[in-house]
Amino acid sequence: MDKKKELLWRAYLVMLFFVIASLVIMFKIFKVSVIEGDKWRAKASDNIKWKVVDADRGSIYSDEMHLLSTSVQFFEIRMDLKTIKDEIFYENVDSLALFLSRFSKEYVKEKSPAQWKSELLANKKKKNAYFFIARGLDIDAFKKIKKAPILRYGKYKGGLIAFRYGRRVKPFRDMASRTIGVDRENADRIGLEGYFDRFLKGDADQRLMKKLTSRDGEIWVPLYDPSENDIRKGDDIVTTLNIEIQDFVHHSMIDMLTKYQAEGGTAIVMETKTGAIKAFTNLSRNVDGSYMEMYNHGTARLSEPGSTMKLATVLALMEDGYATAETKVNLNYGSKRFSDRVMHDSEKHNRTIVTMSEAFELSSNVGIASLANDAYNSIDGRKKWYNRLASFGFTEPCGVDLTGEALPELKNPKDKNTWYGTTVPWMSHGYELQNTPLQMLTFYNAVANGGKMMKPFLVKEIIKGEKNKIFEPVVLKEQIAKPEHIAAAKKMMENVVLSGTAKSIKSEFVNLAGKTGTTRVNYAKSGEYAKYNGSFCGYFPAEDPEYTIMVVVYEPKGVYYGGYVAAPVFKEVAEKIYGMRNKTARSINDTVFVNNTSLPNRSIGFREDLEQIFTYVNVPYHTKKKGKWSVADPSGNTMLFSENNVREKVIPNVMGMGARDASYLLESVGLQVEFYGAGKVLRQSIPAGTKAARQKIAIYLH
Repeated sequence: MDKKKELLWRAYLVMLFFVIASLVIMFKIFKVSVIEGDKWRAKASDNIKWKVVDADRGSIYSDEMHLLSTSVQFFEIRMDLKTIKDEIFYENVDSLALFLSRFSKEYVKEKSPAQWKSELLANKKKKNAYFFIARGLDIDAFKKIKKAPILRYGKYKGGLIAFRYGRRVKPFRDMASRTIGVDRENADRIGLEGYFDRFLKGDADQRLMKKLTSRDGEIWVPLYDPSENDIRKGDDIVTTLNIEIQDFVHHSMIDMLTKYQAEGGTAIVMETKTGAIKAFTNLSRNVDGSYMEMYNHGTARLSEPGSTMKLATVLALMEDGYATAETKVNLNYGSKRFSDRVMHDSEKHNRTIVTMSEAFELSSNVGIASLANDAYNSIDGRKKWYNRLASFGFTEPCGVDLTGEALPELKNPKDKNTWYGTTVPWMSHGYELQNTPLQMLTFYNAVANGGKMMKPFLVKEIIKGEKNKIFEPVVLKEQIAKPEHIAAAKKMMENVVLSGTAKSIKSEFVNLAGKTGTTRVNYAKSGEYAKYNGSFCGYFPAEDPEYTIMVVVYEPKGVYYGGYVAAPVFKEVAEKIYGMRNKTARSINDTVFVNNTSLPNRSIGFREDLEQIFTYVNVPYHTKKKGKWSVADPSGNTMLFSENNVREKVIPNVMGMGARDASYLLESVGLQVEFYGAGKVLRQSIPAGTKAARQKIAIYLH
């Protein structure tokens, strides 16, 4: 009996102990969560927080789905030496130092094993929680370094800290770079990157982060391995830009700017019927004489357009009933006084009485200004003049999908302080008003399009997973002038090329039409060396326009007339596009078949192979530079070779190549290549310009 009581007492004591312990625990929980809850929650939130992180940025594609801009994922590796146990660290520090000394020098600064060991020991002693190891690792390099001594133990035992970040790359480098834009930290985004930023950056996500304290201050790092987390991705956008056309424009402009040592230039190709921009080049001169895309002249640079404005003047005169193409005007041998100033024609001639059409073809300042002055230089006439130009779109931006479009400047006769007796005649030939090249192109495109003004646009589709947003062409104005007046204006522009100031660009292959422009940019500064801009705006084929092109060359040296510095670019680009799109066309005179019609499309590959093939099939070609790898473009009746620059340890651009050449090039830089489809390369999974580090690359043929 006594033994039974003893056992019961023991049981009661144990039970009492557990009851008391439970009460103590419950009290502690209550105290921590309720009484001291705010205090401990504040401490926890000081060290571990959910932080907002941006999604991976979407990519930008050309209309043929070539990558124009994309984010390539990289990793930065650091070590929390404070958390690593001494026995693990000191047992493996020699092995880690040896590993890091042998790791790829692309990512890790070159040091001997002894140097690495010395730094690791010193920082372990300082309890450095943020010791730098490497930056710029791709996923394969990241996986390798995760297997390194000590680091292989992971975040807590091995002190591994990994940051994942995206770096924006442009596979085609400088081509259309300013139009594509820039995505920069702590700075305004420009171009398409800026305008479509909310789509490209995607929805923000949250990631659990912990705080580390180091010599660099407080650092927040992911609590979990960033390579194992699915990170949201922004939307992709598909532009209207065509890489082949962009390539034609880019290189043609560089050649012309270099030839005349110009300050810069812009060239824009627009699809006439839709307003889609197929190429957009903006080049500025560096101090070393080379040219780069640094400023968007086409949308942001206001300037006086010069003689390209004469198209608006003759169209206004016809639309308001003041003149027809056959109306006579006295050129007065190319010199005439208007109010208190004397106007001169750019080039001397001995002409007097001509038709308005002839004055336009000659680009006579005096002739066009005389007609405008007689019609509009009165109180009521000035209002009518302003309203007519406004109806042509010269008071509003064209609304292109780029940030930073400048507002055109058109004098209003209501402002007596800026309106002079010379304003109408000078505005009629492109002075005392300002607009951008794209705004002038939009007007010319409307004339080429039979009077229908289209809104210029650069993006045709936004891809969001399985859902796509399609952008259709937008009509700004159904008809800017009567069809008969549009037809008369188009005939005048055809004559400019056939017998006027642009007769030097008359093409054997395609009918061209347009207007030259030459502008004195510093006429208000007497005594200063004269500076000019040369321009040409036109379209082709003249009988059924497909493309409208604006070319402006800023401050060329020596020769400066638009017919010599801008019109040749227009012709070269027009013929290349026409040859690219019309393989079965023939020459205008119907008796000579154009060799260009049987030329192949752009060919990319090993130069000697291409030359051998062209020789065998009797296709004429010309080689500018004899590089190992070449790009051959149809130009006139010849395939023109240019060098395809291939750099070591950099993934090359193999778009347009055959499978054999693409495989050779990619494997030569250490890549593992997988092919899908047949034909020429349409797409590559890793963009050109990325560091080659033995990755796998998928090549899609079509």
